[in-house]
Amino acid sequence: ISACLVGSEMCIRDRSKTLLRIRGFGDVTLHGDNYHPAGQPGDATSFTLGQLNLFVTSDISDKFRFLSEIVFEGGPDNIYGQTRGPVNTFNVDVERYLLTYSYNDYFSLAAGRYHTAIGYYNTAYHHSTWLQTTTGRPLLFEFEDRGGILPIHNVGVEAYGRIPSGALGLHYVAEVGNGRESRSPLQEEPVQNRIDDTNSKAVNFEVFARPAKVPGLQTGFSIYRDLLVPAGQAPVGETILAAHAIYTTSRFEWLNEALVIRHAPEGGHLFETPGWYSQISERFGLFRPYLRYQYINAGRYEPIFPDVGLNAGPSAGVRYDASESVALKLQYDFTSLRDQHSVQGLEAQVGFTF
Repeated sequence: ISACLVGSEMCIRDRSKTLLRIRGFGDVTLHGDNYHPAGQPGDATSFTLGQLNLFVTSDISDKFRFLSEIVFEGGPDNIYGQTRGPVNTFNVDVERYLLTYSYNDYFSLAAGRYHTAIGYYNTAYHHSTWLQTTTGRPLLFEFEDRGGILPIHNVGVEAYGRIPSGALGLHYVAEVGNGRESRSPLQEEPVQNRIDDTNSKAVNFEVFARPAKVPGLQTGFSIYRDLLVPAGQAPVGETILAAHAIYTTSRFEWLNEALVIRHAPEGGHLFETPGWYSQISERFGLFRPYLRYQYINAGRYEPIFPDVGLNAGPSAGVRYDASESVALKLQYDFTSLRDQHSVQGLEAQVGFTF
Protein backbone atom coordinates (compact mmCIF):
# COMPACT_ATOMS: atom_id res chain seq x y z
CA ILE A 1 0.00 0.00 0.00
CA SER A 2 1.35 3.43 -0.84
CA ALA A 3 -0.06 6.93 -0.53
CA CYS A 4 1.83 9.82 -2.17
CA LEU A 5 0.90 13.46 -2.58
CA VAL A 6 1.37 14.79 -6.11
CA GLY A 7 3.99 17.56 -6.18
CA SER A 8 5.21 16.73 -2.71
CA GLU A 9 8.11 14.73 -1.37
CA MET A 10 5.90 13.23 1.35
CA CYS A 11 5.18 9.61 0.56
CA ILE A 12 3.97 6.93 2.93
CA ARG A 13 4.57 3.33 1.99
CA ASP A 14 3.32 0.29 3.90
CA ARG A 15 5.46 -2.69 2.97
CA SER A 16 4.17 -4.98 5.73
CA LYS A 17 2.81 -8.39 4.83
CA THR A 18 -0.15 -8.31 7.19
CA LEU A 19 -3.43 -9.61 5.80
CA LEU A 20 -6.69 -8.40 7.30
CA ARG A 21 -9.49 -10.97 7.23
CA ILE A 22 -13.13 -10.29 8.03
CA ARG A 23 -15.75 -13.00 8.58
CA GLY A 24 -19.37 -12.06 9.22
CA PHE A 25 -22.15 -13.75 11.18
CA GLY A 26 -25.79 -12.85 11.74
CA ASP A 27 -29.23 -14.20 12.63
CA VAL A 28 -32.93 -13.33 12.55
CA THR A 29 -35.38 -14.89 15.04
CA LEU A 30 -39.16 -15.14 15.39
CA HIS A 31 -39.91 -15.53 19.10
CA GLY A 32 -42.94 -15.76 21.36
CA ASP A 33 -43.64 -16.86 24.95
CA ASN A 34 -46.19 -16.60 27.75
CA TYR A 35 -44.02 -14.69 30.23
CA HIS A 36 -46.16 -12.41 32.45
CA PRO A 37 -43.91 -10.07 34.48
CA ALA A 38 -45.65 -8.57 37.54
CA GLY A 39 -49.11 -9.43 36.24
CA GLN A 40 -48.57 -7.69 32.89
CA PRO A 41 -49.53 -9.24 29.52
CA GLY A 42 -47.11 -11.74 28.05
CA ASP A 43 -44.35 -10.89 25.60
CA ALA A 44 -45.52 -9.97 22.11
CA THR A 45 -44.53 -12.35 19.34
CA SER A 46 -41.76 -10.53 17.47
CA PHE A 47 -39.20 -10.78 14.75
CA THR A 48 -35.81 -9.96 16.27
CA LEU A 49 -32.54 -9.00 14.62
CA GLY A 50 -29.73 -10.83 16.37
CA GLN A 51 -26.11 -9.87 16.65
CA LEU A 52 -24.29 -8.83 13.47
CA ASN A 53 -20.78 -9.99 14.24
CA LEU A 54 -17.69 -8.96 12.26
CA PHE A 55 -14.86 -11.30 13.22
CA VAL A 56 -11.63 -9.51 12.27
CA THR A 57 -8.19 -11.17 12.32
CA SER A 58 -4.71 -10.30 11.11
CA ASP A 59 -1.39 -12.17 11.14
CA ILE A 60 0.93 -9.30 12.01
CA SER A 61 4.03 -11.49 11.92
CA ASP A 62 5.08 -15.08 12.50
CA LYS A 63 4.68 -14.56 16.26
CA PHE A 64 2.07 -11.81 16.61
CA ARG A 65 -1.63 -12.01 15.72
CA PHE A 66 -4.60 -9.75 16.26
CA LEU A 67 -8.28 -10.61 16.52
CA SER A 68 -11.44 -8.75 17.40
CA GLU A 69 -15.18 -9.22 17.38
CA ILE A 70 -17.15 -6.08 16.51
CA VAL A 71 -20.82 -6.69 17.25
CA PHE A 72 -23.84 -4.64 16.20
CA GLU A 73 -26.92 -5.61 18.20
CA GLY A 74 -30.40 -4.27 18.74
CA GLY A 75 -32.43 -3.85 21.88
CA PRO A 76 -31.73 -2.65 25.42
CA ASP A 77 -29.21 -4.15 27.79
CA ASN A 78 -30.55 -6.12 30.75
CA ILE A 79 -28.06 -5.29 33.49
CA TYR A 80 -28.60 -6.39 37.09
CA GLY A 81 -32.28 -7.02 36.44
CA GLN A 82 -32.87 -3.56 34.98
CA THR A 83 -33.53 -2.74 31.33
CA ARG A 84 -31.22 -0.02 30.00
CA GLY A 85 -31.51 1.88 26.73
CA PRO A 86 -33.98 2.17 23.84
CA VAL A 87 -35.68 -1.02 22.72
CA ASN A 88 -35.40 -0.78 18.93
CA THR A 89 -32.06 0.93 18.32
CA PHE A 90 -28.72 -0.69 17.45
CA ASN A 91 -25.59 -0.47 19.58
CA VAL A 92 -21.98 -1.29 18.73
CA ASP A 93 -19.78 -3.31 21.11
CA VAL A 94 -16.18 -4.48 20.76
CA GLU A 95 -16.67 -7.88 22.39
CA ARG A 96 -13.14 -9.20 21.91
CA TYR A 97 -9.94 -7.23 21.23
CA LEU A 98 -6.73 -9.23 21.54
CA LEU A 99 -3.08 -9.00 20.53
CA THR A 100 -1.44 -12.41 20.90
CA TYR A 101 2.22 -13.40 21.00
CA SER A 102 2.83 -17.11 20.36
CA TYR A 103 6.26 -18.34 21.42
CA ASN A 104 5.54 -22.04 20.87
CA ASP A 105 2.85 -24.66 21.58
CA TYR A 106 3.56 -24.39 25.30
CA PHE A 107 3.32 -20.64 25.77
CA SER A 108 1.22 -17.88 24.22
CA LEU A 109 0.46 -14.51 25.78
CA ALA A 110 -2.52 -12.30 24.87
CA ALA A 111 -3.50 -8.82 26.05
CA GLY A 112 -6.82 -7.04 25.64
CA ARG A 113 -10.46 -8.04 26.08
CA TYR A 114 -11.15 -11.79 26.00
CA HIS A 115 -13.74 -14.41 26.87
CA THR A 116 -12.92 -15.66 30.35
CA ALA A 117 -11.84 -19.31 30.45
CA ILE A 118 -14.54 -20.43 32.88
CA GLY A 119 -15.62 -23.90 31.81
CA TYR A 120 -15.93 -24.88 28.15
CA TYR A 121 -18.80 -23.05 26.42
CA ASN A 122 -17.51 -19.54 26.91
CA THR A 123 -14.33 -20.06 24.88
CA ALA A 124 -15.72 -22.62 22.43
CA TYR A 125 -18.71 -20.55 21.23
CA HIS A 126 -18.30 -16.82 20.72
CA HIS A 127 -20.69 -14.17 19.38
CA SER A 128 -22.58 -16.10 16.71
CA THR A 129 -25.64 -18.32 16.93
CA TRP A 130 -24.58 -19.95 13.65
CA LEU A 131 -21.66 -21.58 15.48
CA GLN A 132 -24.00 -23.06 18.10
CA THR A 133 -26.32 -26.03 17.76
CA THR A 134 -29.13 -24.27 19.65
CA THR A 135 -30.81 -20.88 19.09
CA GLY A 136 -28.99 -19.37 22.08
CA ARG A 137 -26.44 -19.88 24.80
CA PRO A 138 -27.19 -21.82 28.01
CA LEU A 139 -28.55 -19.52 30.72
CA LEU A 140 -25.41 -20.23 32.73
CA PHE A 141 -23.25 -18.62 30.01
CA GLU A 142 -25.55 -15.79 29.00
CA PHE A 143 -23.75 -12.51 28.30
CA GLU A 144 -23.52 -9.95 31.12
CA ASP A 145 -25.56 -7.32 29.26
CA ARG A 146 -28.34 -9.87 28.86
CA GLY A 147 -28.59 -10.62 32.58
CA GLY A 148 -25.91 -13.34 32.79
CA ILE A 149 -24.41 -14.19 36.18
CA LEU A 150 -20.82 -14.99 35.08
CA PRO A 151 -17.94 -12.65 34.17
CA ILE A 152 -18.13 -13.72 30.53
CA HIS A 153 -15.69 -11.01 29.37
CA ASN A 154 -12.56 -9.67 31.02
CA VAL A 155 -9.90 -7.07 30.24
CA GLY A 156 -6.31 -7.98 31.05
CA VAL A 157 -3.76 -10.60 30.01
CA GLU A 158 -3.91 -14.36 29.57
CA ALA A 159 -1.28 -17.04 29.07
CA TYR A 160 -2.09 -20.44 27.64
CA GLY A 161 -0.55 -23.50 26.03
CA ARG A 162 0.09 -27.21 26.26
CA ILE A 163 1.46 -28.97 29.34
CA PRO A 164 4.00 -31.72 28.54
CA SER A 165 1.88 -34.76 29.37
CA GLY A 166 2.11 -37.21 26.48
CA ALA A 167 -1.15 -38.85 25.39
CA LEU A 168 -3.08 -37.18 28.21
CA GLY A 169 -3.09 -33.90 26.25
CA LEU A 170 -3.10 -31.42 29.13
CA HIS A 171 -3.51 -27.67 28.52
CA TYR A 172 -3.55 -24.64 30.81
CA VAL A 173 -5.00 -21.12 30.79
CA ALA A 174 -3.96 -18.44 33.32
CA GLU A 175 -5.69 -15.03 33.35
CA VAL A 176 -5.38 -11.74 35.26
CA GLY A 177 -7.83 -8.92 34.58
CA ASN A 178 -10.04 -6.15 35.91
CA GLY A 179 -12.91 -8.51 36.61
CA ARG A 180 -16.52 -7.45 36.45
CA GLU A 181 -18.17 -4.36 37.83
CA SER A 182 -19.83 -5.10 41.16
CA ARG A 183 -23.44 -4.90 39.91
CA SER A 184 -23.90 -1.34 41.09
CA PRO A 185 -27.06 0.29 39.71
CA LEU A 186 -24.97 3.40 38.94
CA GLN A 187 -23.02 1.59 36.25
CA GLU A 188 -24.31 0.68 32.80
CA GLU A 189 -21.39 -1.46 31.59
CA PRO A 190 -20.59 -4.63 33.60
CA VAL A 191 -17.22 -5.14 31.84
CA GLN A 192 -14.52 -2.84 33.22
CA ASN A 193 -12.90 -1.80 29.94
CA ARG A 194 -10.98 1.24 31.21
CA ILE A 195 -11.30 1.65 34.99
CA ASP A 196 -11.30 -1.02 37.72
CA ASP A 197 -13.48 -0.28 40.75
CA THR A 198 -10.89 -1.92 43.06
CA ASN A 199 -7.11 -2.24 43.10
CA SER A 200 -7.40 -6.02 43.39
CA LYS A 201 -7.48 -8.02 40.18
CA ALA A 202 -9.56 -11.00 39.10
CA VAL A 203 -7.55 -14.18 38.51
CA ASN A 204 -8.61 -17.36 36.76
CA PHE A 205 -6.83 -20.65 36.17
CA GLU A 206 -8.03 -23.56 34.06
CA VAL A 207 -6.58 -26.98 33.28
CA PHE A 208 -8.15 -29.33 30.75
CA ALA A 209 -7.27 -32.62 29.05
CA ARG A 210 -7.78 -33.79 25.47
CA PRO A 211 -6.64 -37.43 25.58
CA ALA A 212 -5.26 -38.70 22.29
CA LYS A 213 -6.93 -42.10 22.69
CA VAL A 214 -10.44 -40.56 22.76
CA PRO A 215 -10.69 -37.94 19.99
CA GLY A 216 -13.41 -35.41 20.76
CA LEU A 217 -13.24 -35.82 24.54
CA GLN A 218 -12.33 -32.86 26.78
CA THR A 219 -12.49 -32.69 30.56
CA GLY A 220 -11.33 -29.90 32.82
CA PHE A 221 -11.85 -27.59 35.74
CA SER A 222 -11.26 -23.91 36.53
CA ILE A 223 -11.18 -21.60 39.54
CA TYR A 224 -11.90 -17.86 39.39
CA ARG A 225 -11.29 -15.34 42.20
CA ASP A 226 -12.23 -11.67 42.54
CA LEU A 227 -13.19 -9.03 45.11
CA LEU A 228 -16.44 -7.14 44.48
CA VAL A 229 -17.46 -3.87 46.12
CA PRO A 230 -21.22 -3.41 45.62
CA ALA A 231 -22.56 0.07 46.37
CA GLY A 232 -23.75 0.35 49.95
CA GLN A 233 -22.52 -3.12 50.93
CA ALA A 234 -19.47 -4.69 52.50
CA PRO A 235 -16.82 -6.06 50.11
CA VAL A 236 -17.73 -9.49 48.74
CA GLY A 237 -15.19 -12.18 47.93
CA GLU A 238 -16.15 -14.11 44.80
CA THR A 239 -15.02 -17.65 43.95
CA ILE A 240 -16.28 -19.58 40.91
CA LEU A 241 -15.50 -23.29 40.70
CA ALA A 242 -16.33 -24.93 37.37
CA ALA A 243 -15.92 -28.39 35.82
CA HIS A 244 -16.82 -29.79 32.42
CA ALA A 245 -16.89 -33.05 30.46
CA ILE A 246 -17.41 -32.66 26.71
CA TYR A 247 -17.54 -35.16 23.87
CA THR A 248 -17.98 -33.85 20.32
CA THR A 249 -17.54 -35.35 16.86
CA SER A 250 -18.83 -34.29 13.44
CA ARG A 251 -22.03 -36.25 14.12
CA PHE A 252 -22.46 -36.41 17.90
CA GLU A 253 -22.35 -33.77 20.66
CA TRP A 254 -22.65 -34.16 24.42
CA LEU A 255 -21.88 -31.11 26.58
CA ASN A 256 -21.91 -31.25 30.39
CA GLU A 257 -20.89 -28.40 32.69
CA ALA A 258 -21.44 -27.61 36.35
CA LEU A 259 -20.27 -24.78 38.58
CA VAL A 260 -20.87 -23.06 41.87
CA ILE A 261 -20.55 -19.32 42.50
CA ARG A 262 -19.56 -18.54 46.10
CA HIS A 263 -20.04 -15.02 47.49
CA ALA A 264 -18.59 -14.27 50.92
CA PRO A 265 -19.49 -10.78 52.22
CA GLU A 266 -16.92 -9.43 54.66
CA GLY A 267 -18.07 -10.48 58.13
CA GLY A 268 -21.24 -12.05 56.77
CA HIS A 269 -22.89 -15.26 55.59
CA LEU A 270 -21.57 -17.39 52.69
CA PHE A 271 -23.91 -17.62 49.68
CA GLU A 272 -23.58 -20.40 47.10
CA THR A 273 -25.31 -20.43 43.70
CA PRO A 274 -25.13 -23.77 41.86
CA GLY A 275 -25.73 -24.13 38.15
CA TRP A 276 -25.37 -26.76 35.46
CA TYR A 277 -26.55 -27.81 32.02
CA SER A 278 -26.41 -30.91 29.85
CA GLN A 279 -26.89 -30.82 26.08
CA ILE A 280 -26.98 -33.73 23.66
CA SER A 281 -27.48 -33.86 19.90
CA GLU A 282 -26.81 -36.08 16.91
CA ARG A 283 -26.70 -35.33 13.20
CA PHE A 284 -28.88 -37.25 10.76
CA GLY A 285 -28.00 -36.00 7.29
CA LEU A 286 -28.78 -32.27 7.23
CA PHE A 287 -30.86 -32.44 10.43
CA ARG A 288 -29.54 -32.26 14.00
CA PRO A 289 -32.19 -32.71 16.73
CA TYR A 290 -31.06 -31.68 20.22
CA LEU A 291 -32.13 -31.66 23.86
CA ARG A 292 -30.81 -29.47 26.68
CA TYR A 293 -31.64 -29.23 30.38
CA GLN A 294 -30.34 -26.34 32.48
CA TYR A 295 -30.52 -25.26 36.11
CA ILE A 296 -29.56 -22.16 38.11
CA ASN A 297 -30.61 -21.56 41.71
CA ALA A 298 -29.61 -18.26 43.35
CA GLY A 299 -30.80 -17.55 46.90
CA ARG A 300 -33.35 -14.87 47.73
CA TYR A 301 -30.77 -12.79 49.59
CA GLU A 302 -27.85 -13.35 47.23
CA PRO A 303 -25.81 -10.11 47.62
CA ILE A 304 -24.67 -9.73 43.98
CA PHE A 305 -27.62 -10.97 41.88
CA PRO A 306 -30.75 -11.31 44.05
CA ASP A 307 -32.84 -10.83 40.88
CA VAL A 308 -31.82 -14.19 39.33
CA GLY A 309 -33.63 -16.68 41.57
CA LEU A 310 -34.48 -20.11 40.17
CA ASN A 311 -34.30 -20.93 36.46
CA ALA A 312 -34.65 -24.58 35.47
CA GLY A 313 -36.11 -26.56 32.61
CA PRO A 314 -35.64 -28.34 29.29
CA SER A 315 -35.21 -27.10 25.73
CA ALA A 316 -35.79 -29.23 22.65
CA GLY A 317 -35.23 -28.38 19.03
CA VAL A 318 -33.82 -29.22 15.65
CA ARG A 319 -31.21 -27.58 13.45
CA TYR A 320 -31.33 -27.91 9.67
CA ASP A 321 -28.24 -26.95 7.65
CA ALA A 322 -29.74 -25.49 4.49
CA SER A 323 -26.22 -24.89 3.12
CA GLU A 324 -22.66 -24.66 4.36
CA SER A 325 -23.38 -21.09 5.47
CA VAL A 326 -27.08 -21.06 6.49
CA ALA A 327 -28.75 -22.90 9.37
CA LEU A 328 -32.47 -23.01 10.23
CA LYS A 329 -33.48 -23.79 13.83
CA LEU A 330 -36.72 -24.42 15.70
CA GLN A 331 -36.63 -24.59 19.51
CA TYR A 332 -39.14 -25.01 22.35
CA ASP A 333 -38.24 -23.89 25.91
CA PHE A 334 -39.90 -24.62 29.24
CA THR A 335 -38.55 -22.72 32.26
CA SER A 336 -39.58 -23.02 35.90
CA LEU A 337 -39.22 -19.86 38.00
CA ARG A 338 -39.38 -19.26 41.74
CA ASP A 339 -42.72 -17.80 42.91
CA GLN A 340 -43.87 -17.28 39.32
CA HIS A 341 -45.70 -19.23 36.66
CA SER A 342 -43.57 -21.39 34.40
CA VAL A 343 -42.65 -19.90 31.04
CA GLN A 344 -43.07 -21.61 27.68
CA GLY A 345 -41.46 -20.19 24.57
CA LEU A 346 -40.99 -21.05 20.91
CA GLU A 347 -38.28 -19.73 18.57
CA ALA A 348 -37.67 -20.05 14.85
CA GLN A 349 -34.28 -18.77 13.74
CA VAL A 350 -32.13 -18.44 10.65
CA GLY A 351 -28.40 -18.07 11.33
CA PHE A 352 -25.80 -17.44 8.65
CA THR A 353 -22.17 -16.67 7.98
CA PHE A 354 -20.73 -14.64 5.12
